[in-house]
Amino acid sequence: MRIYGLMLENIRSFRKEYVVFPNKGVTVIHGATGSGKTSILMSVSAALFGLQRESRDPFRAFAYPTGRDLVRADASSARIRLLFEHNGKLYLVEREFRRDGERVVNAEYNRLEEYVVDSSGRVVNTNQWILSPTELNKRVKEILGIKEKAREQPLLFTSVLYAPQFNIHEVLSLSDEDRTEIIERSLGLSKYKEYKKNSEEVENIIRSRVDELARNMERLKTRLRERSKESLLEEKKRLTAEVEGYEKARTEKLRRLEEVEASIEREQRLLMEAEREVAELKSRIEQARRLEARLREIEGEIAGVAAGIGGVEADPASILGELTRRIDEASGRLRELHEKEALIEEEIEGFEQRLEEARRAYSELKAKIGGLESDKRNILARRRELEDQLKRYKELLERGICPLCLQPIPHEHGVKLIDEVSKGIRDLEEKARETEEKRTGIAAEISRVEEEIRRLEGEVRGRKAERDRVRGEYKKLEEEVRRLQLTAEKIRSMLREAERVRAELSGAAGLEDKLKEALSKRSSIEAALRELREAEKGLQAEIRELDSRIARSKASIEYVEKMIHEIERDEEELRRLEEEKMFHEWMLALLASLNEVVDEVEKRVSLEVVQEFRRRFYAILGTLMREQPVEVVVRDDFTLESKVKIGGKAYAISSLSGGQSIAISLAYRLALNATVRAYSPFLRNTVLILDEPTTGFSQELVRRLGEALRLMSSARGQGQEGGQIIVVTHDELLKDIGDCRIMLERDALNHVSRVKGYECVDFKNFDDYKKLVEEILSGRFSRRTTGPVEGGGFKPVVSLEAGGSARKKSILEFSRGQGGKQSGVG
Repeated sequence: MRIYGLMLENIRSFRKEYVVFPNKGVTVIHGATGSGKTSILMSVSAALFGLQRESRDPFRAFAYPTGRDLVRADASSARIRLLFEHNGKLYLVEREFRRDGERVVNAEYNRLEEYVVDSSGRVVNTNQWILSPTELNKRVKEILGIKEKAREQPLLFTSVLYAPQFNIHEVLSLSDEDRTEIIERSLGLSKYKEYKKNSEEVENIIRSRVDELARNMERLKTRLRERSKESLLEEKKRLTAEVEGYEKARTEKLRRLEEVEASIEREQRLLMEAEREVAELKSRIEQARRLEARLREIEGEIAGVAAGIGGVEADPASILGELTRRIDEASGRLRELHEKEALIEEEIEGFEQRLEEARRAYSELKAKIGGLESDKRNILARRRELEDQLKRYKELLERGICPLCLQPIPHEHGVKLIDEVSKGIRDLEEKARETEEKRTGIAAEISRVEEEIRRLEGEVRGRKAERDRVRGEYKKLEEEVRRLQLTAEKIRSMLREAERVRAELSGAAGLEDKLKEALSKRSSIEAALRELREAEKGLQAEIRELDSRIARSKASIEYVEKMIHEIERDEEELRRLEEEKMFHEWMLALLASLNEVVDEVEKRVSLEVVQEFRRRFYAILGTLMREQPVEVVVRDDFTLESKVKIGGKAYAISSLSGGQSIAISLAYRLALNATVRAYSPFLRNTVLILDEPTTGFSQELVRRLGEALRLMSSARGQGQEGGQIIVVTHDELLKDIGDCRIMLERDALNHVSRVKGYECVDFKNFDDYKKLVEEILSGRFSRRTTGPVEGGGFKPVVSLEAGGSARKKSILEFSRGQGGKQSGVG
């Protein structure tokens, strides 16, 4: 695992800040006291493993931070985003915290994102998960391969990867059991114990199964001894012969039953024919009786018709003759009425034609009188105009003014004008009188025409009333003819039906004798059928008895066969159990052999690992405690034995000085981290984080620690490559060992910490690297990355060495071997 960067929002003294870590070499975080150095490392722990339980020990917060240790005092919520790389993939963890009264709790949901590189070299956000705090803890541990219990403090992290402030010595103060478990987990040695545990469980299961198989085998042997397969086979043979005898007798009975059933079927057909004949004769006799009744009804109806006509005998011929006479008489009267109606229609047509001419004349006269009245109104209007004009002329002439030009004129000329107007008035009066005389003449003509119209309308109404009377009489007479015709047709129809009934009655003679013969025949057939059915019942009862005997014998055979099958099944089961028991016994022998092999492998691997740890521990301790009269022995169980050299001899002691103890503890942590990076299957080339490791150190010891860290940073081999070491310090000597230095500053008035700057002179294109990491931390990168993912690990492309020779490399390649100090232990 390598740490790439952090985003801190309302975390302790940080408002909102991004911190980017080079992914190799030694990175030193420094700044004044309270500038937030340790807060950064606490945030890494909280992002990976969540909030821890409260503790009364204030120094525990540096290793196992709680919510109240992290959330800024003036904030109600906080957030951490951590970007780290593991096994070639980048992971972004986001956790949020909020205040809940006096407590600080995790947000209900947190985020985890995964990034890889696609086939075209683009960094792609391939997965996103929204998880609860517990689910996120579990997922992070699965990614890192760290096996720790769900609610357990991350001891492996704080003992191997991270040395918290004031907790350097904790790895040695743990119980032997806890320390051994952490070492075995981190180095992958726990798999041997897990194998032994699992092997023991499997062995117990197999032994339990072998015992169970032995008990089952003994039970089967006992049951087989209690049964005789040979006697059961003899019984089966006897029962089989018995069934064959029964089935032979049953076959004979079935043959006889089929013959009886065929006879029954034949007699049933004869009975059906006899019954059909009886039914047919009864039906014909009943039909003849209905015909006789119908004939009497017809004769009665004919007599009723004769009575209705009156004066006629009930003889059908007389009735039809009278009806024909009356129809002919009515038909002659209908022709007379039709001719009379035609004459009346002609008269009506003549009167209507004259009436139409009178109405046209009336309309023309009305139009003329209207024109005359209009002319008279126009004449009178013109006369009024001239009278008004005459009045004006007289008034003007009295003043000596011409009415036309309004100039003075002679009196004679004025009189002439007045005479002309007066003459016009007299002419108009004459025209009005003539017009009125014409109007009076036309009005008299109109009165005469109106009288003619009224007379003609009366004539039309009278003729139409007469026509309607004739039509009514015609209709009644026509209905009477139709009634007489229907009566005659009814008489003829009844005569035809009576003839048909008499013909049918003539063919019904002798039906009663035929019915008696048919009934006698049916009785004899029914008697024969009863005898056959009795025989059928007897045969069916005998067959049922044979079926019952066969079924009982077959049931006995099935029971015997079942017993034989059970014996054979028990024999087969016994063979199977014997084979299974042999197999499990072979498995026990194999497990014993494998356990011996695993024990030997565990001894050799453990010895190799402890030797490697000793080598690294002694090298680091020799650097830190050079010329010190102290000797520390690493036992095979990774415990230490401290001795002091006096006069050339080494003596065991119970305790050392404070500085010596811290140096030994630090050497133990550094050696364990280096060994884990070399041997661990899941923490290979992982990060090393140190928080104020020089507390209590002398200047010389600080200088030597710097040398040790440089040696670790430059070490290679055992599959290692340039790694990552992060150190928080305020010591100027230790600060100088950093390949990259992150300077923090603090606004004391507002209690706000910031990243003042980065000094990464040997890390080429650090600004491009920093920009990419900050984009991912801010969320901007995931919003602009799309496309499918086809290939493996994380290789975001960055540009190296500007100019025409610029080329593309991944961040991993970029940080591998670039610059004098960039190579280091992974």
